[in-house]
Amino acid sequence: MSVPALIKGWQIELQSGIPAYKQIANRLTSAMADGTLQRGDRLPTIRELNQALGVNPNTVAKAYRELALKGLIDGQRGFGSFVKLDDPVNTLPEPKKKAKLAELYHRMLTEARSHGLNEEHILKFIKQRKTS
Repeated sequence: MSVPALIKGWQIELQSGIPAYKQIANRLTSAMADGTLQRGDRLPTIRELNQALGVNPNTVAKAYRELALKGLIDGQRGFGSFVKLDDPVNTLPEPKKKAKLAELYHRMLTEARSHGLNEEHILKFIKQRKTS
């Protein structure tokens, strides 16, 4: 997959309170979970991604290290980084899934509040998406 296709619509939100490396790691994890990135797919190089997103190369490297520590990607010196798991969502045991969901929900509420949105807005949006 080409870098432009993978990151289409991605923006690093510097005012969100979420570190840029976490935003990158979260986006890549989401791409793995929704099937955009699949086992064996090569990730963009650190240079490709830092230039495309306008961030420091160390920021991208930190995101890749975090994903590698979680076992989601595998870096092969001289060859790049590759998606390691078929379905990262199904690899977590149930208690960790619940803890992760709670963490994500709290993060989403914090982010929403910084944009003038509240929990009611989020729930309404989710309900609308379920019916459409």
